[in-house]
Amino acid sequence: MPSPKRRIQIVAALIIAGVVALLYSIVVTQELLLGVSIALSSLVIAVFVYYGGTDRKTLTRVTIGVTIVYGAVSLQLPLAIIAACAVYLSAWLTGPDSPFDAPDREIFPVKQTATEDSGGEQ
Repeated sequence: MPSPKRRIQIVAALIIAGVVALLYSIVVTQELLLGVSIALSSLVIAVFVYYGGTDRKTLTRVTIGVTIVYGAVSLQLPLAIIAACAVYLSAWLTGPDSPFDAPDREIFPVKQTATEDSGGEQ
């Protein structure tokens, strides 16, 4: 887990990225709704990182929440729900409580062979 100073730097970077995205969308692309949604998402992530830290569980929840909210705003909620499920599934499969984290000897029992037992004897 990063130090509090590092956490503040991450939050500051997220806030700056949100403001830059908002200004870019207003000045260059003239898409106000897109800029506001990206800036709001960035600020929400910054708040969650500041108060919740940068651990795996917090970032997964934030990603799922931002995906659902963005899908609702952009009128693509079914696709956003599928994306949120994919985020949850990938976080579960790569996390410490995944079924793939179990050692091989628990999935397929390992039997010792005679060569492993007689390694020190001749």
